[in-house]
Amino acid sequence: MELGYGLEASGRPFIWVVKEVEERRVLGVEEWMKKFETRVEGRGMVIRGWVPQTLMLGHVAVGGFVTHCGWNSTLEAIAAGVVMATWPHLYDQFFNEQLVVDVLKIGVAVDIEEPKLHDIWNDNEMAVKVKREEVEKVLERLMGGGEEGDERRERAKELKEKARMAMEEGGSSWKGLQDAINYALESRKKMQ
Repeated sequence: MELGYGLEASGRPFIWVVKEVEERRVLGVEEWMKKFETRVEGRGMVIRGWVPQTLMLGHVAVGGFVTHCGWNSTLEAIAAGVVMATWPHLYDQFFNEQLVVDVLKIGVAVDIEEPKLHDIWNDNEMAVKVKREEVEKVLERLMGGGEEGDERRERAKELKEKARMAMEEGGSSWKGLQDAINYALESRKKMQ
């Protein structure tokens, strides 16, 4: 709900993909979602369920991506040249956030506290606690951001081009896949 309030307060157009809304975890959340959708109608869209994320990230109208920093989502955003608001939840996602924000410099951290390992079985303790004001602030930095934001978007475009070149015939990713295929074929021949 705090993410929704932050998206609403940002004043920016958005698509929010919600995989599930669990009434049993937060009483009244279903009713809140209905009211939220009414309040942001015409500026924001809520999609319940699955979406083709790669296709969406590649759309020219997408200016930024709020991500949990899973490796697939991170790579998809990099390959699409999209800047990211990073909101990791568990494990390696915090390392991926460091890569996006500190190394590649194409993201803005939501600045959440990494959950403690001993709290892993307590859902209430594992909940990532971020206030709407923080979401609004991060979205403004990500989507506006002045000179810093312009530099972030330019780096994202450069990485998109590098990713495209790596996947073309003769590129490093293409060669790596070709090597894996050749290895599998050679191994199969040896077994016959």
